[in-house]
Amino acid sequence: MALTELRLLLAEALQGSELLEKSYFAGGAVRDYLLFGTGYELGPDVDIAVEVPEGGRLLAELIHERLNTSKPVVYNTFGTASVVLDGLSLEFVHTRKESYRQHDRKPEVSFGTLKEDALRRDFGINALYMKISDGSILDPGGKGLHDIENRIIACVDDPNRVFSEDPLRLLRAIRFASRLGFEIEPQTYEAIVRDREQLEHISQERIAMEFEAMLLEEEAGKVVAAIRLLADTGILAVILPEVDALRGLTQNKYHHLDAFEHTLLVLQNSEPTLIARWAALLHDIGKAHTKSFKADGSVTFIGHDKLGATMAYELLRRFSVPKRSRELISKLVGGHMVFKQSGEEGLHIKDSTLLRLADRYKDDLWLLLDLVEADNSAHAPQYRMPKQVVCLRRRFAQLKSNLPRFNLTGRDLLQEFGISTSRKVGELLQIAKQTWYEDPGLGKKQLLELIRPLVENDKEIP
Repeated sequence: MALTELRLLLAEALQGSELLEKSYFAGGAVRDYLLFGTGYELGPDVDIAVEVPEGGRLLAELIHERLNTSKPVVYNTFGTASVVLDGLSLEFVHTRKESYRQHDRKPEVSFGTLKEDALRRDFGINALYMKISDGSILDPGGKGLHDIENRIIACVDDPNRVFSEDPLRLLRAIRFASRLGFEIEPQTYEAIVRDREQLEHISQERIAMEFEAMLLEEEAGKVVAAIRLLADTGILAVILPEVDALRGLTQNKYHHLDAFEHTLLVLQNSEPTLIARWAALLHDIGKAHTKSFKADGSVTFIGHDKLGATMAYELLRRFSVPKRSRELISKLVGGHMVFKQSGEEGLHIKDSTLLRLADRYKDDLWLLLDLVEADNSAHAPQYRMPKQVVCLRRRFAQLKSNLPRFNLTGRDLLQEFGISTSRKVGELLQIAKQTWYEDPGLGKKQLLELIRPLVENDKEIP
């Protein structure tokens, strides 16, 4: 649904109510309407401000009554309420003024004028309103229309106050600038640089939510632009020092860029998913701690993949990334070097090794190949091996379609040998699987016979 369509619907529903002339669309919906035109589809959440005490609750109840929306959810502490209408979450709040205690994101809230409501917001572009009754645009803070016209991000009020009240706005400035392709005006930029360490007072979960919103931009160029801005303002060193440590880190002959610029190019080439972009961003973070020199003076980073996997896991845990996701990203980081010696067409690696990798990564194998391909394409031109991953994908597909499955189970061992301890069963299955990797034609009976001597002689299982 477009904003103009929603406005007409609400204006008709509010006919005869005193709330009609006091209700306004606010924030991002108005900004995007001005930037992208009347046909621009609304996002999932739409903010509506009501210049009446307790107006948020009152308007939500009236809209519910007249348009048969979901039952209003009311938050009396903040004077807000919400309903769902045709899949849109409408968030209602009375116009308000806020005051913050130092390093506390939760404000003390009271009713305020429309101008006070505008000045409590972060940036001019987000402090614009559309009157629901007639669609007119209001700019109570006096900056929003100017900033949109000139394509700049500027605090709606004194940057010192804006950022000290809520340091998360430092990240929001970066996100809006990179997403919209706007410049950050000098006074706001200087305040971001000066106040960047205030982010230490924000929870890692909140920082992660804002940062992941940057990673999830559909256009990879916007993601890269955001990371560059974070680096240039010094914020990257505060929130992701592991990535910032790659800046200026010179590499070996296989690379034409330093480790940071290489990482950004891998990010540019990666798939537009959160897992893929996290893996691209973190794939080389182990290099800052493993750089060494050979006898001939050339650079090497032995073990950076394994160290990077451990670092990635801890970083993602710090950001409260779900366990399954951080395990997968860490595994991708740890495996991004496994095909480096497989040659231009991926032929210098045995089928048995490919089977081991396919068994380890299972359906995530294709994510690993995507990362390897993005990494290869960011090397120096003569070392990019553009055919390697294409050929490896083909080999993996052929192995999957042509080979029988490993079909020995713990139940088979229990029935054949009477083994019941889970540790020994697991060890025997692993021995059988390693043998099967070398000869996938071995069936269940043959595998049982191969491990029978270990059981009957009670040999120590390695």
